[in-house]
Amino acid sequence: MRQYVLKAWENIDPIYDRIRNFTSIETEDNISVFRVLLTRYRGPKHELADGNIISKGDYLVRIHLHNIRLLQYLHPIKSSLKRTFMLYEMVKNALPKLAKYIQDHELSNKIKGICGVTMLNKIVERLGFEIRPVTNPFYRLMKYFSQSPIHFLATGSIANIFEKRKVSYLFMSKNQLLALL
Repeated sequence: MRQYVLKAWENIDPIYDRIRNFTSIETEDNISVFRVLLTRYRGPKHELADGNIISKGDYLVRIHLHNIRLLQYLHPIKSSLKRTFMLYEMVKNALPKLAKYIQDHELSNKIKGICGVTMLNKIVERLGFEIRPVTNPFYRLMKYFSQSPIHFLATGSIANIFEKRKVSYLFMSKNQLLALL
């Protein structure tokens, strides 16, 4: 069943990419790790550790893990610890390419940073992202339920699918990201 869902997702994914107008960010060995989209921030004001302030209307690059590609790449690895470590390394290795993407973007001087939504809080903090709680209960619930099937596909188990995982925003300032270059 899991393989059928992954195959269907693989076939629908390029259509979703075109509809959303994503740009892929890959690792050095051409594994698509992120899909990114320039957006205007609509949430509450956040002051980041480096002093940058993210406010309503600021340009941010919204990042999404390219889940289908990552699931396909990590699927053969049986150890969840090893999969987590490999995911960490892949994201870490893709961050300089993300920095280059922002540096070369036509609106680079207006982009204040990157943002996303995650349930992988421990991993992203180690990568330099700052975590903020999702305060809107409807949005938090929607993200929880939309990311739970991905968790199921990644682990292959429904045993802990209803385990409460924290949905959080992640942020990184453009200055911090460009320091990776």
